[in-house]
Amino acid sequence: MLEYVPFGLGLLCAGVVLYKFSATVIRTNYRFWPPESDERKRRVYVVCSRGSLLSLLATAVLDAGSVALPLWGRVAGGLLVVLAAILLSKSAADLGQEETEGRVGELRTDGLYRYTRNPQNLGYLLLFWAVSVASASLLVAVLSGVMTVWIVVQTLIEEPWLRSQYEGYAEYARTVPRFVGIRSVRRGLQAVRSSGTDADP
Repeated sequence: MLEYVPFGLGLLCAGVVLYKFSATVIRTNYRFWPPESDERKRRVYVVCSRGSLLSLLATAVLDAGSVALPLWGRVAGGLLVVLAAILLSKSAADLGQEETEGRVGELRTDGLYRYTRNPQNLGYLLLFWAVSVASASLLVAVLSGVMTVWIVVQTLIEEPWLRSQYEGYAEYARTVPRFVGIRSVRRGLQAVRSSGTDADP
């Protein structure tokens, strides 16, 4: 039963953020995300974001093995957790601290942002579901589903703000997929091939 404590806290954190997101959609004079210079909104988001992630990880430990999964599947999930962590680290470095926290900065179109407009959000989605598989936990899968809704809604509501803040964003959005697409896969393969060619003597 102890696993329901972090599970409930994770749902609470996600519920607060989704409520704020819904207010952003419904009210024309209110925007929770991105918070820009509103430190109170930023703190609420950061506390809920970190709280939900810690809750997910704690639930994964306490509820591990509640679903029957083969060992190879759980190992594959663990490897995907590592991949997600690398993706999150690289995309955060490419974007910068200011923009990651929803402040006005520069439009980033290099690094991982050449392949997807939201590599950090993509990394979080991968992390949530990889932890679900690695832990073989039904409760983690439920949390991951709720947090997936969080990430998708956040991505959608921040795009109008991005278009209004950055002059080149509309053109960027026409050429780079929101999450991942055929074009981004092709670009990634081309980058791998070109790096291999550059390494040849």
